[in-house]
Amino acid sequence: MSTKTIPAQIIKTCDGCGVTIDAQNSRQEGKLTLNAHALDMHGHACADATRKLDLCDSCLYKVGRAIDVALAAAPPTSSADSRKGE
Repeated sequence: MSTKTIPAQIIKTCDGCGVTIDAQNSRQEGKLTLNAHALDMHGHACADATRKLDLCDSCLYKVGRAIDVALAAAPPTSSADSRKGE
């Protein structure tokens, strides 16, 4: 009798476009993690709303560009404004 062990294979799919992530389209090994709390109707944190995304190289580039554009368009805040909540 012989025994053949076949190791498990992990296949990742891009959460942006749905392609299978392989050596050709994942040289940057893109991952995006958005840490957040889900809020109840009173505005209190009630659950974890963290999202973890696996991205191919092209989707990683698009998401990075979208973040850059959004941050550039955000109105500037002064350090005095950020201390009002303290």
